[in-house]
Amino acid sequence: MRKVAADGAPQEHLYGSDLRPEFFEMGYRLFRDRDTLKSKFIAADIFDPSSDLSALDGKIDILYAGSFLHLFGYADQVSICKRIVKLLKAKKDSLLLGRQVGNLESGEKVHRTNPNQTMFRHNSESFKRMWDEVGEATGTKWRVETELTIPEERYFNERLGEHGPNMRSLRFSVFRE
Repeated sequence: MRKVAADGAPQEHLYGSDLRPEFFEMGYRLFRDRDTLKSKFIAADIFDPSSDLSALDGKIDILYAGSFLHLFGYADQVSICKRIVKLLKAKKDSLLLGRQVGNLESGEKVHRTNPNQTMFRHNSESFKRMWDEVGEATGTKWRVETELTIPEERYFNERLGEHGPNMRSLRFSVFRE
């Protein structure tokens, strides 16, 4: 049952967003909590500035983006991060947390399901540089902490052919200064 986040945040203070609302329905079925969960879900396109996400602009203390940014090329990641800046409160230590597929050598990789698209795989240095760029574009400053690790052995071996031997897990914390 999804009653309280791990840090004790009341569920009515939690928001979730996805482009596809059917994922919310899947969660309700999985956790059987449609009638009890007080968290709010917003179906929205992160690239649409007039989406329902705009109601949360400047209201979020902590935002979690897991397995999300790496789905996009570099330019789109920068656009998404600028949008995240708008969502976060304009106060010191507003925070973005997340994890994603990374790589020892940063760069654009062919999208695994659409060969006409790319996905940018970061290492620690490129991720920090991206946030410098985002900060400059938004007039904000960010402290970026990252950890690049070898994924769990089973996952690493399963994805080796898809991502190559330089694949890593990138965990990040991005704090507003």
